[in-house]
Amino acid sequence: MKQIQILKIRYVKDYILELSFDDNSIKQYDFSQLITFKGVSEPLKNIDYFKTVKILNDGRTFGWDNNYDCCADWARYYANDLLNEWENFDDSFGLKQRIKLSQQKMQHNTYLTTV
Repeated sequence: MKQIQILKIRYVKDYILELSFDDNSIKQYDFSQLITFKGVSEPLKNIDYFKTVKILNDGRTFGWDNNYDCCADWARYYANDLLNEWENFDDSFGLKQRIKLSQQKMQHNTYLTTV
């Protein structure tokens, strides 16, 4: 099974990050809607520190120097999708279903580009 990798991360504004993945998907995250900025995530409340986000572990995670990080798989399948990949699915589609559908899509796209 191919593992998703983050290729690029970009600060957008406020607490919003944009991530590009190796399967050509692009996602945005509004961390103000995702976390409470308490405990290990408290330093992220400082926008200047929040902007220091970086890709880690060969694209398998992204995070900050305070050891707060996020998994590429979680990020890929649960963020706001700029390309409307999940527009026809409701929130009841779990991570395993989304991974399976995405893998099928990647295999199909790989087949189309190699034929």
